Amino acid sequence: MHKDIKRKSTSDLIISRPTEKGREKNKLPITILLDNVRSARNVGLIFRLADCVNVNEIWMCGITPYPGFTEHATNQINKTGVGGSVETVPWRYFKNEMDVAKEAKDKGYYVVSYEQAEGSKKWPIKIKKRKLLLVFGHEIKGVSDYFLENSDEVVELPVRGITNSLNIALCASAVLYEMLNQFDS
Repeated sequence: MHKDIKRKSTSDLIISRPTEKGREKNKLPITILLDNVRSARNVGLIFRLADCVNVNEIWMCGITPYPGFTEHATNQINKTGVGGSVETVPWRYFKNEMDVAKEAKDKGYYVVSYEQAEGSKKWPIKIKKRKLLLVFGHEIKGVSDYFLENSDEVVELPVRGITNSLNIALCASAVLYEMLNQFDS
């Protein structure tokens, strides 16, 4: 037993939040792209995750709901993206894939899509410390063919049970905490 372990209180956690300067110093050079994600709740979970691991930005394209998209979408995003993450994490919306690809190229991103695909690499993969654009796709259709064809790497997380896929927020959580581990080591 670990008798010397004591749960941190909410007050302790709030007091220990990093300053803006501290957040900038420890920011991961990662941008998350939500490619035609349909669920506003998943978008909110990604905002919360992005804030927790301190990524650079979230990009959204296609049918992905974003803050201000509709009142209902905004409520759902805020409900799952608790703690101010929607206000904390910078985000951008792109109408189409080509605009995202141009911006990624102009900014020098290394693009990694997470998808179950023939020829994909098995997760986890070692990534050089560089600017990354991590692509997560539609809950049923997955990452669009456009991004699969234009990614530097396509990576597949293993699924060993009867359920043949992970929820996008669960997938992104595994990926981003692995990235956090790699960037911190």
